Amino acid sequence: MQPAAKLTSIPSPRIGLLPKLRYYWTYVVAALCLLFLGVPLIPLGFLLRWLFDNRDFLYRPGKFGARLYLRSAGARVHASGHENLDPDKPYVFVANHQSNLDAPMIIAYIQRNPGWIAKQELFQVPMLGQGIQLVHAIPIDRSNRSSAIASTKRAGEIIRSGRSVVAFVEGTRTVDGRLKEFKKGAFYMAIEAGVPVVPLVINDTRLVMRKGTNYCLPHDVSMEILSPISTQGYSPENVRELIAKVFAEFVPRVRTD
Repeated sequence: MQPAAKLTSIPSPRIGLLPKLRYYWTYVVAALCLLFLGVPLIPLGFLLRWLFDNRDFLYRPGKFGARLYLRSAGARVHASGHENLDPDKPYVFVANHQSNLDAPMIIAYIQRNPGWIAKQELFQVPMLGQGIQLVHAIPIDRSNRSSAIASTKRAGEIIRSGRSVVAFVEGTRTVDGRLKEFKKGAFYMAIEAGVPVVPLVINDTRLVMRKGTNYCLPHDVSMEILSPISTQGYSPENVRELIAKVFAEFVPRVRTD
C-alpha cells in the first residue's frame, strides 16, 4: 500500500475579493437551507419516524439543499458510474476526502438514500445535527475504541436492513489530494455484513474549497462510482488485504497537486 501522505503546505495564490465573498456566501446558503428547509421539515421528519418509522422523508430536500450549496461554491459536478450499481443491493461506499464539498456532492448525486458514518461533532451543530439523525447517520469517535466499535455494529445493522452506508475512509480531508491511509472501520462493516465495497473517487473539490482556506474558486469537480469489490473470502483477520485492493483502485484515479 502507498504510504500515507504527510500534510503539506500549499502555496496560496493571489486571491481577490470575489472568491472570498463566494466562500462566505456558501455559509449564508447553508444557513438559509437549514432555516427554510430544516426548521419546518425536521420536526415533521421526527413525527414520521415516530409514527411510521419513516426515515426517508428528508432525503429529497437534503439533495436539493446539497445542490444549492455546491452551486453557491462554484462547483460544476460531473458524476459517473451509476451503471455499476444494482439498485436492489446495499453497498458500503468508501470515498476519499478533499473538501467540505464532498459530502454534499455524494448526497446530491449518489442516486440513492444511504446511511452515513459521520464524525460526532456534526451532531452538535444546531438543526444539522437533528437532520442527520433522520437519515441514518451514525456518529463515530475514532479516539474512543469502544464507541467506534459500537458505531461499526450499528452501521452493520443498517446495511443488513438493505440500506447502503457511506464512509470517508481517510478520516479527514487532504490538502493536496494525496491519499491518506485508509481506516479499517468501513471495511469491517462490509465484511461482517457480507456486502461489496464500492469506491467513490472524488476529484478536484479541493480546488474549489480547500481545507484551511477562506475562498472558493469555481472549477469542475467529479465523482466516479467504481465497480463493486466483493468481500467474499475476507475476514477481520485479513482486512488489510481488502483495504490494499480498494486503495489500489483509487491510486491511478485520484488527481493531486
